[in-house]
Amino acid sequence: MLAGYPQLPMADRDHSPAFWTSVARTFGTDTAVIFDLYNEPYPDGDQDTTAAWTCWRDGGTCPGVDYVAAGMQELVDAVRTTGVKNLLVAAGVRYGNVLSRWREFMPYDPLSNLAVAWHVYNVNLCHDVACWTSTVAPVADYLPIIATEMGEFDCAVGFIGDAMEFLEAHGGSYSANAWNAGSGWPCGSADAKSGPSLIVDFGGTPTPYGLGYRDHLLGLP
Repeated sequence: MLAGYPQLPMADRDHSPAFWTSVARTFGTDTAVIFDLYNEPYPDGDQDTTAAWTCWRDGGTCPGVDYVAAGMQELVDAVRTTGVKNLLVAAGVRYGNVLSRWREFMPYDPLSNLAVAWHVYNVNLCHDVACWTSTVAPVADYLPIIATEMGEFDCAVGFIGDAMEFLEAHGGSYSANAWNAGSGWPCGSADAKSGPSLIVDFGGTPTPYGLGYRDHLLGLP
């Protein structure tokens, strides 16, 4: 039995471009499918540096990565060379939370069908409206932005409400994380498996956080 790999800072050049070429050929006939090129990059020791962003875009030999990385540009190219037109999304550095230099280092998409993926939790570095206004809004006002992960670890609704209002004000989309029962992933727990649980049980009983998220969606025009 093979052991699972831990979360890695970047895609690898040995396999990831070939993977995306295969995915594109398999699912590219359905343009409703969105391709999220790499979940939560964190090169250069999880820092917001020029080296991290260069690695993010170009790959290669990078600080904090003990293999040859595939950058976002390689992954865009791997998809587009198959001829498919699906929407591509690319998350920023620091586990997808930091977008400070996303526009500066954005990969080139010949179809201009590229959006920004963003992960935002109340425990992230960029977790308040001031940071979002200064570093996220300029990106969101330039390209479509999707919060592919969003959540509140204390299971309250204040943070998630601010995040949804911010994204809506900038034409963004979002999806709350996670559909995971609070009894096994308790909100606000000191346990390492603590998480932003939308539900108390798999019958769908919502946590306060899940209830707030649901009610917000129901209240949208």
